[in-house]
Amino acid sequence: MNTQPAARSDDQPTMKISNYRHKKILEMLYQRQSISADELATEFGVSKITIRRDLDTLAGENLLERTRGGAVLASGLRLEELFDQKDHVSKREKSLIGRYAASLVSENETVFVNAGSTTLEVIRHLRGKKVRIVTNNAACLGLDLDPEQELILLGGDYRSASKSLVGDLTIAGLHSIFSSVTFLGINGVSIKKGCTSAVHQETAVNKAMIENSSGKVIIVADHTKMNCVSSFLTCPLNRIDMVVTDWMAPAAFCEEIEEAGLCVVRVPDED
Repeated sequence: MNTQPAARSDDQPTMKISNYRHKKILEMLYQRQSISADELATEFGVSKITIRRDLDTLAGENLLERTRGGAVLASGLRLEELFDQKDHVSKREKSLIGRYAASLVSENETVFVNAGSTTLEVIRHLRGKKVRIVTNNAACLGLDLDPEQELILLGGDYRSASKSLVGDLTIAGLHSIFSSVTFLGINGVSIKKGCTSAVHQETAVNKAMIENSSGKVIIVADHTKMNCVSSFLTCPLNRIDMVVTDWMAPAAFCEEIEEAGLCVVRVPDED
C-alpha cells in the first residue's frame, strides 16, 4: 500500500494565488468603486487574460459587475455622504480638478455651480477672475471669496448634510438666470445610467441648471464616481458636453465615454 502523501495537483497552488487575488481585487474595488483589467494586470504582474478570468469568476458569484475593460462593485448604489466627510476624501484630486475646470472659464461669464465638495474647488479656483457665480453651494460662504466677483447664492431650504440649498425657491431663482457655462458635481457617471445623484432635491436643482445653460455643461467628479450609479437621475450622458476627472479614473471607462461623444479630461497628478 502506498503510504506516500498524494502529489498536489497543479491546480492547488494556482487556486490559492487566485483566491488571494480575488480578495485583493475586491478590496481595491471597495476603495475605488471601479477598476480596469489593465490596472489589475499591472498590480499583480499577470496577464489580462488571467485577470479577466478572475473578474468573470467574481462576477459569477455576484461580487462585482463586469464592464468592458474592467469591473464595478455589484449593484453598489453610491449613497449620500455628509459634506464634512466627503470634503476630506480625494482632496488633492478634487483641488486639481477644480483648478482645471476654473481655467475653462473666461472673464465676465455667468457660471452655474451646484452643491458638492468638488464644485466647491471650482469656486475656490475661480478667484482672480471677474465672473458671476450662481450657486446653491452654501459651503462657498466659508471660502475667502473674491470681492471683485459677483456671487448669487440661491435661496431655498438649507440641507446641512450637503451644505446645499434646495426646493422650489432654489429652482425659481434659476428660472430668470442663464449661464454661459455650468459645472455639476454628481455621485455617479455610468454609460448606461447617465449622471446620477444621491439626493432627490439636489437632482431637481441640477436639472434646472442644465435647462438654463446657454453654454457647455461640464461634470466635475473624481475617479471614485466613475462607472458608478447613485439613486436619482440628473441627466443622460448626451446632455453633457465634458467630464473633468482625475488621473486615477479608469482609462477604459473614459474611452467609452469619449466614444459616446463626450470630451473627457483626466487631470494629471503633480508632484
